[in-house]
Amino acid sequence: MHIQEFPDTLMLVIFSFLRETDLCRVAQTCKCWRSIAYDSSLWKSVNLKQFHKLNEICLLKLIRCRMVPLLYKLNLGGFTLSPRVFNTLVKHCPRLRVLCLESATFVEEFKVKASIGSVLLWWFVRGSESFPDNLTKLDIRHSSGHTTAFRLISLCLHSLQCLGLSDPFFESFPSSQELRPVFASLQAVAILEFSYCSLLTDQIVLCIAANCRNLTSLCLRRCNNIEGESLPSLIDNCSSLTSLVLDGTSVTDDAVKAVHWERSRVTEVDLSWCRHLTQDGLTSMLPNCRYLRYLRLCCCGYGHAITDAVLYAMIQNSSSLEVMDLSYSSEVTNTALGRFVASCPSLIYLRVYHCQLLTSALMNLIPSESKVFVVANFFTVQRGGLVTSVGSDRPWALWSAPVNYSRTVSLDQSLQQD
Repeated sequence: MHIQEFPDTLMLVIFSFLRETDLCRVAQTCKCWRSIAYDSSLWKSVNLKQFHKLNEICLLKLIRCRMVPLLYKLNLGGFTLSPRVFNTLVKHCPRLRVLCLESATFVEEFKVKASIGSVLLWWFVRGSESFPDNLTKLDIRHSSGHTTAFRLISLCLHSLQCLGLSDPFFESFPSSQELRPVFASLQAVAILEFSYCSLLTDQIVLCIAANCRNLTSLCLRRCNNIEGESLPSLIDNCSSLTSLVLDGTSVTDDAVKAVHWERSRVTEVDLSWCRHLTQDGLTSMLPNCRYLRYLRLCCCGYGHAITDAVLYAMIQNSSSLEVMDLSYSSEVTNTALGRFVASCPSLIYLRVYHCQLLTSALMNLIPSESKVFVVANFFTVQRGGLVTSVGSDRPWALWSAPVNYSRTVSLDQSLQQD
């Protein structure tokens, strides 16, 4: 049977495996294929990030002609967006639930409705502007532009399950008092990620802990004003929290000591580049995190927080650990790390880049039955250079290039699943 004799239903299934660019190319073949390629069922999930320079007229035409009415997920990362784009989405895409606006720029003034007591106020009215208010996932990390856009977005968060924010969102609110009702509306949110938010404070995280009881993942990456005062409330109130990223924050030993980690269900922890943490804080925290699967401690405490004492303290509760990153840890020795790996039957990935005291002799201390995949560049006095590969018949291997073992509960993972 020739491909032109295939029924349209079969061609529709075949075309469902094509990307947007490929669908557009296929549409140029003939009228029959054009009608199939532009079937709205093939445009339920659309990623236009690579076309971020597309002008607004073409974007609006594309939405109306191709994506209506079945559009469920749309990625407009990097686009310059006016209120007209969102007005079109509200009017013509009622099924839209996932919207990715990472690194987008909002231009022109947005119409914002807010209530003060019983009075309704409209700010910056210009045309008929709106924003989808039935989304379940929204990513506006690293976005920028007119403050009224972020004001409008803040009124449409009540149904969200996953949300990504960054500093421009906080900058649109003159005081932290105005932010509290915004986070109080996030009662359905499960995944919350902040990227490089220097304006995020422990007071706001306390508000999140009080209202977001369904929270399973919280990422505070490079939020350098977070000192950890909110951690006790976060762990006590958010019993479903399994993933916690404190990478690059200002969390202190006193903050982590005040937390009842034995009560938590945390399985993924990232304490990389937490410069104020020391061995004292880690020995009070990590041994009490009984369900750890993923642990990243890259350059923690300027590389001095991870010591042999920390590893020995963790041995009793490390049976579930699968992924560990100790890169730039200058205090860890072969003996302690070898004993620790031997106590981790589930460990499959170990990254130890630039650990000054580690040598290739570490590999002889790892049990032969271990399935761990080691990524390292050992400094050895004997050879005076970098060991990039070691041949062996044992089940582990040493490679020069890292394998990407990431967190399983994150905004990026959630967005990829749709």
